[in-house]
Amino acid sequence: MIDIEKVLDTAKEKDASDVHLISGLKPMLRIRRELVEYECDDPISEDDMYEIYDYFVRGNIDKDKVFKQTKKLDTSFEFEDIRLRVNISLSNEIPVVTMRLIKNELPKYEDLGVPDIVRRMTYQSQGLILETKKTNTGKTTTLNALINEINENQNKKILTLENPVEYKHKSKKSVIVQKEVGAGRDCLTFSDGVKNSLREDCD
Repeated sequence: MIDIEKVLDTAKEKDASDVHLISGLKPMLRIRRELVEYECDDPISEDDMYEIYDYFVRGNIDKDKVFKQTKKLDTSFEFEDIRLRVNISLSNEIPVVTMRLIKNELPKYEDLGVPDIVRRMTYQSQGLILETKKTNTGKTTTLNALINEINENQNKKILTLENPVEYKHKSKKSVIVQKEVGAGRDCLTFSDGVKNSLREDCD
């Protein structure tokens, strides 16, 4: 049996960004964009994958139902002092697990190399900012750094709708409400969350 907590400890220690758990292979850690095999005796078995599924779902009936209906599950998970974004899907009817390790410390907005005009846009009373990039290019980090910048410098009410919640913010100058979207979570759909936000006096 693979000891998932030892794998996560090693991922933390080696500053991995992601962990891949796939039946028939040893766990793989993404370290500085390279896939590195976790040192263990045996590859992950089918039975291991079902036990790993149970480890992350923790008997949550809603999560289990979503996975069985949609054949995928996105959820967050806390391990010691770090948060994980966990995606569970299927390959050959066997669970496949991909985890993103979320750093506790957000980089400062000015260190991200984003043009300052984007920060200045947050002072507008209305409008829409779209952030679109390919996977794993820092969209979530950038948006959360922007929220943190507003939180430290402006007096606003900010509502986030996320699936799952990755960075957890504490209210500073602003009030921040974070909602997780999905069955058994804070709101069922993004659409429901957006509609209800109109009654929540958000800036």
